[in-house]
Amino acid sequence: MNKLERILFYFPETSLPVLVSEDHLSDYEAESDPFPQSFIDEVMTTWEKEIDDFTEFIPCFRLPKEEKFNAIVYWKGGLLRYDFMLVTLDNKGELINKKSIAGTIVNDAIIKKSVASIEPDLIINIIAGQTMDGEEYDASMSKAFAMEILPTGEIIFAMDSLK
Repeated sequence: MNKLERILFYFPETSLPVLVSEDHLSDYEAESDPFPQSFIDEVMTTWEKEIDDFTEFIPCFRLPKEEKFNAIVYWKGGLLRYDFMLVTLDNKGELINKKSIAGTIVNDAIIKKSVASIEPDLIINIIAGQTMDGEEYDASMSKAFAMEILPTGEIIFAMDSLK
């Protein structure tokens, strides 16, 4: 198996559109084999610079193949931070780009959450919001953002709100 095949092995292909949120994490976990330590040592440590004894990874899925790249999503869990990472790889399995597209960050009493939808045209719609611990979430305070996977595999992020 070449490098790309070894990576894609852990990621079942999904159809688009797909919703990316912690509500679906147990589904991803049930549908994927966990990464062996050798895979974490060989691949994940080259992509993720901040790995400690509390860091966990769960393979989620891969997007349908594009001509110049493959795209995968995995969950990275650490202390007070959980991210769904979108990674694009060239046809040799080398990293093109990597971005967090959804997740949760706990910062003191503030909980920030985001969810994403990856559309068939490779536009990623993201809704992000926050709440104070113990308070009810106010959806009207959420912000909408968009990312796009370009034909080259680059992931671009639009900082402007879509509202």
